[in-house]
Amino acid sequence: MAQGGNKFSGRKAIIDMRSDKNEIIKDIVLERRPLAEIARRLGVDYSTVQRYRDDKITEEMRRSILAESRIDTIKADTEVINQDRMDVAMTYESLAKRVERLITNAEQNEDDAFALTAMEGLRKVLRDIATMQGKLATNLTVNVSLAESKEWVTLRRILNEVVEEVPEAREPLLRRMRHECLSVTREEGGAL
Repeated sequence: MAQGGNKFSGRKAIIDMRSDKNEIIKDIVLERRPLAEIARRLGVDYSTVQRYRDDKITEEMRRSILAESRIDTIKADTEVINQDRMDVAMTYESLAKRVERLITNAEQNEDDAFALTAMEGLRKVLRDIATMQGKLATNLTVNVSLAESKEWVTLRRILNEVVEEVPEAREPLLRRMRHECLSVTREEGGAL
């Protein structure tokens, strides 16, 4: 009897056999495309993609992709901010050089009143540069919630495996986690 549709037939999922498997999984997890569009692109039924999402994409994979996506977004935003910092710094530097040239020209033409006024302007520009550099020099911090951290997902999986292997360890572990105010939640198969 043919086992083509049997869940345990050993047949690989169509998505697993594709070279762009990781991008397809990211599309599914990040919902960059509707499942129907992904199915159409792959030439399979919608339910195939839905089943793949439900059966093959683990919580660990999902959280890893979400964390990676958030970090990539933060890095891109940081790059934009750093570029803006450079633009502001270059604008102020250009302005300071123009004022210096005006002062030099005024001194060469022996126009002391104008030179003095230009020096006052230069002082203000330099003060603004220092203020702006101070404001822009603040460190950017990247925050990723612990629940989305790949390391925490892995550690939680290891703790679950150890508790399954040594059931007596479950109660002391949960007690200590509660004592330290760590989250003890039910997810895929129950609490730790």
